[in-house]
Amino acid sequence: MNARTLATHSRAAAIACNGATRRLVATRAASVEAPAKLSATDRVKLGTSDLEVSVCCLGTMTWGKQNTEAEAHEQLSYAFDYGLNFMDTAEMYPVPPAKETQGLTDRYISSWLKDQNRGNIVLATKVAGYGTHNTYVRDSGETVRVTRDQIIESVDKSLKRLGTDYIDLLQIHWPDRYVPLFGAAAYDIANEREGDVPFDEQLRGFEEVIKAGKVVGPSLSTDYAADSSEICVP
Repeated sequence: MNARTLATHSRAAAIACNGATRRLVATRAASVEAPAKLSATDRVKLGTSDLEVSVCCLGTMTWGKQNTEAEAHEQLSYAFDYGLNFMDTAEMYPVPPAKETQGLTDRYISSWLKDQNRGNIVLATKVAGYGTHNTYVRDSGETVRVTRDQIIESVDKSLKRLGTDYIDLLQIHWPDRYVPLFGAAAYDIANEREGDVPFDEQLRGFEEVIKAGKVVGPSLSTDYAADSSEICVP
């Protein structure tokens, strides 16, 4: 498996554009041009993958909590009619997460997808990282981890909710290891824990769902570059 693609970072925002720059250095003068701006619907390659996505990605995390199914469909149609081709969801959505609403975002996407050409859409989702507060997402009720078995379970359930037979981009939502996230300001050594799932096992889980044709490419969502670089191989 080529783990280089795990360096791809995809954090979706609800039609919030990420600027892109091109710098051309003159051979003799070494001058640098001003950054060239891309529009929301321009296409770019996603990391080292073959996926071609719109510069802007449609976020979905409010659907099922702050937005109804009809509102979700309206937002989807508006974005994709405008020219976007990229959306991002997660098994934990909508937020704030709750057992009663978990998976509604995916189901709203599924009901919209039924009338779309799936091949024209780049669909990203995320498997949850370490968690003791969201054990309801696993059949066993065990602590949520990024193990091979839980990756496979997460993907199978996501495919069923989304009503599709493949996911274009599968991301680890947040790490299995301890890192300060979601408002935590600094690293606290007291929160370190033993038994982190090794990167090799996480990669094997991704490799398995990719070889099965369930996922096109792997990625990371909320992580630290210095730590996540350990996942990549030369």
